[in-house]
Amino acid sequence: MKFAIRVPAIFLYPSITSPWEAQVTAVDTLRFARRAEAVGFDYLWVSEHIVQIPEVVPFQGPRFYEAVSAAGVLLGATSRVRLLTYIAVLPYHNPLMYAKQIATVDVLSGGRLTLGLASGHLQKEFQALGVSFAERGRRSDEYLKIMHELWSSELASYRGEFYSFENVIFEPKPTQKPHPPIYLGGDAKPIQRRAARLGDGWIPWLTLPEEIPDCMAYINQQRAKANRTGPFALMMLLADFPPEDRLNLSRFRIPKTKDEVMKLLDRLQRAGANGAIVHLPMGTRDLNECIDWLEWFATDIIPTFRK
Repeated sequence: MKFAIRVPAIFLYPSITSPWEAQVTAVDTLRFARRAEAVGFDYLWVSEHIVQIPEVVPFQGPRFYEAVSAAGVLLGATSRVRLLTYIAVLPYHNPLMYAKQIATVDVLSGGRLTLGLASGHLQKEFQALGVSFAERGRRSDEYLKIMHELWSSELASYRGEFYSFENVIFEPKPTQKPHPPIYLGGDAKPIQRRAARLGDGWIPWLTLPEEIPDCMAYINQQRAKANRTGPFALMMLLADFPPEDRLNLSRFRIPKTKDEVMKLLDRLQRAGANGAIVHLPMGTRDLNECIDWLEWFATDIIPTFRK
């Protein structure tokens, strides 16, 4: 199993961040990234929103980075660890420009970028960006096809609902071939189909481990229909939530003790997950204490699940 660790202060969700994160500096962030790499984490992860809507700030916080920009800085400060965007909202971005940003970061990092992408869920954020909320699924499908075409063809052409171009040269191509891994995030059937047909993996959000086998059976069925072969990743969040109240972030629970962490990781592994997306612990007093926890996790938890 691979392990992805959240970078401090990438967002300020009140229910899942510690107060000290609001004062984190750039120097602190890079120190954390280098230490996470040194102790053996496989990924750093960052999230994104472009603007925040006042009514969601009480539970989502006011602050997010832009994921690919943050990825470039963090990968430039490290040498081995990969960067996972968990989650970047694909329809917010011009697909040609986004393909260029992704390829640039992938080349300059030596091929260490993994994309976790979703279609988005905040209608007012779409409105602020001038993007149709109703079109977000169709845009996601088209943008993925455009990026695949740009990354793979010497002379790229595409004709679609939202973008069309003919015989354009796109360089540099990503270092990873045919492109950086793309994992689609979310729970609904259309997202599972998108992951099966256009992605390299799936990152469920509020799907219980016990529900995963049925979901993966559906995804594998869709992959077969699309003649997709090869590896397919399943990365799951190391957190628990009540099945009857999944959208209530105040009841979103990050495991604290070694026993809780080990039991939840075992559930994820038995469900078929080959990657765990790890939150920082609640209640640490400062960055130093958080780094102590990082080292504890790498020493006491990770080796058990490397087998």
